Amino acid sequence: MKRLASLDFLGATLWTGWRRGVVFAVCIAVILLLGSIRTATDAELTFASLVLLPVLLIAWLGGTLSGLLMAVLAATMWLVADIYSAREFSSIWIPWINALVRFLTYCLVVLLVCKVKSQFVKERELATHDALTGLLNRRGFMSRGQLEVKRSKRYPSHFTVIFMDLDNFKALNDGMGHSFGDAALRATGRAIQAATRTSDLVARIGGDEFAIAMPEIDFDSAHIAAHKLFNAVNCALDAYPPTRASVGVAWFQEPGVPFSDILKCADELMYNVTARGKNKILIVRVAGS
Repeated sequence: MKRLASLDFLGATLWTGWRRGVVFAVCIAVILLLGSIRTATDAELTFASLVLLPVLLIAWLGGTLSGLLMAVLAATMWLVADIYSAREFSSIWIPWINALVRFLTYCLVVLLVCKVKSQFVKERELATHDALTGLLNRRGFMSRGQLEVKRSKRYPSHFTVIFMDLDNFKALNDGMGHSFGDAALRATGRAIQAATRTSDLVARIGGDEFAIAMPEIDFDSAHIAAHKLFNAVNCALDAYPPTRASVGVAWFQEPGVPFSDILKCADELMYNVTARGKNKILIVRVAGS
């Protein structure tokens, strides 16, 4: 699994922008180089297995179609190398049969690699996302939040974390049943996503607890965004009385503490809200941030 994770990280890093073209060009160059060596040595040296490496890499990074295109190129390269080498075959159709067999082998590798990656992606999604709402779970939120804090420290910028608890959620579950409670959680998740930016991290980190991380947002904008979020969630919860939302918001000029401490700060603010009567929002500029 660690090897798959490393390959997936490599894919996320390389398969973006101009890097995609560079990776494609390097893989094509490797295939053509191996074909040239085969032709130059009159087919005495064969690298049919070695060609699987660029085919495998492109299949993992680019998907099935890209992998199949690379398989076509690799098989064609071997066919051309066999035809133009000095090697003599007992029948003229033998190089074509060899190329077909290699092509089918490369295609099989492409399909298997893409299947493995698809399964890996599904398992990673299950490990980092909440099955009920589709939001990040605590594990995924903490992992990505730590990366955002490191980035905010490297390129100094503001950082906000919002912690939300659904008031009277137990009463909703006890009175209407767990299926109704699940519907309320899903509605809350949808409302949060609709009221936040695509760059924000949104998570369900407990039974009825949600958290949102907002990087690169000034205090006034965070104030507006938090109230927008508060109103949107309570509007969605109108269909699930008596459930409401209590929200704690911690704004940092620059995050000088670990992400876990930032989340704890927002959590404590939320508990202050619930201690003062619930269904309110508390926004604080964190001292020393």
